[in-house]
Amino acid sequence: MPRYRADEHLPYFCTITILDWLPIFIDARYIDPIIDSLKFCREKKGLQLFAFVVMPNHLHLIAGSDAPLERESLLVPGSDDLHAIMRDFKRFTSRTIHERLVTDGRKTLLTWLADAAESARGRRNEFSLWRPGFEPRAIHSQKVLNQKLDYLHGNPVRKGLVSKPEDWFYSSASFYVGDEDVCMPVDILEL
Repeated sequence: MPRYRADEHLPYFCTITILDWLPIFIDARYIDPIIDSLKFCREKKGLQLFAFVVMPNHLHLIAGSDAPLERESLLVPGSDDLHAIMRDFKRFTSRTIHERLVTDGRKTLLTWLADAAESARGRRNEFSLWRPGFEPRAIHSQKVLNQKLDYLHGNPVRKGLVSKPEDWFYSSASFYVGDEDVCMPVDILEL
């Protein structure tokens, strides 16, 4: 059984990491599929997205689901289906980003990813981009939500990428300070 489970109807702090922490998200061409897929999951799959940040080698989300359970889901009855949404998100983005890496002739990066996938999962004759899982951690209070928002939005500042959280375009920080030029609006969370 996975270490982290999203089996309550709560928001979750999630971390999704590229294999071997390789810095893939250094160009909009490789980040746009992430944003497009999150938008699609919000509109069509029941993803509730309360906050996000895309970093060069991982992303953090505060998310939940209002989607009904899939029949084949292993989650307990009455729980949300965040696991199924994240599975589909990772599958789609992995394929799309792989196609772009191939088109762009990024052979070294593709070799590194192939080696990391073989090491992590064994040979399955398929491209892998993401480490298994998404480490959902339930958010039970406003205090924990505020802590996770600060951590998530502060990540680009701590890594020296920008001086203020709202300056990082691939983040919900600008939405939270009321800017209109946002990469993607998010859902409002009230605990």
